[in-house]
Amino acid sequence: MIDIEKAYNEFDKYVLQFNPNNKKIKLKIDHIKRVAKMSKKIAQELNLNDEQIKLSEIIGLFHDIGRFRQAQLYDTFNDRMSVNHAELSVEVLFDENVINNFNIEKKYENIIRLAVLNHNKNKIDDNLNNEELLFAKIIRDADKLDIYYTICEYDFSSIFWYKNFDSKEINSLIMDDFINRHFVNYSNIKTNSDQIPIFYAYIFDFNFDFSLKLLKEQKYLEKFTCRVLSTFSDLTVKKQVEELLSVCNIYISNNT
Repeated sequence: MIDIEKAYNEFDKYVLQFNPNNKKIKLKIDHIKRVAKMSKKIAQELNLNDEQIKLSEIIGLFHDIGRFRQAQLYDTFNDRMSVNHAELSVEVLFDENVINNFNIEKKYENIIRLAVLNHNKNKIDDNLNNEELLFAKIIRDADKLDIYYTICEYDFSSIFWYKNFDSKEINSLIMDDFINRHFVNYSNIKTNSDQIPIFYAYIFDFNFDFSLKLLKEQKYLEKFTCRVLSTFSDLTVKKQVEELLSVCNIYISNNT
């Protein structure tokens, strides 16, 4: 059996070594705990059994556990400038045996490993079985839903990669990929405005009806759009952002 109360206690003990009062560390702690709770909620919506719901929740606790080591070693949460945080999370859990502190049954370890490894990939690996795929989908949706919460509630300077928000336009290649292929090629991102479509494109990767419906109910896209329009001053960017939102609204309307 998975002891969720113990899992949260062990997680709190683990992060003590990284100064949980540090603003950057606290942001990630809060994100992880919200993702764990959202994973639980999704599992409940899917009518999974009690043990599966607990497994979903603990995967939420584990999915970004490597972020703290990433911040310690590289002073950034930017994978492009450091390491893949999902792979680092697996290294912390299994190579450094941190998972042993959580008393997880061995039969769950491979599901956890694969869910964590796949939570930030462009697409889930093709070789997962049905059970592994289920939990990978749950953590991906939960993570993205909390990213939407974060971009609507947190300071943009803690979310975007660059400090300069005076960008003239979103790269036309990125706009074309988004509109025609519902995809953002990260290699084309050069400015903060180029990052904007990433957050809209997350909707195309949701796996469950519940996730899209919650996104719609919370008006995350509308809130984010308002924040973007008040942060980026160039008229070209504003026009492009309105186009991004329009594409998303059509997609949501067709899929909810």
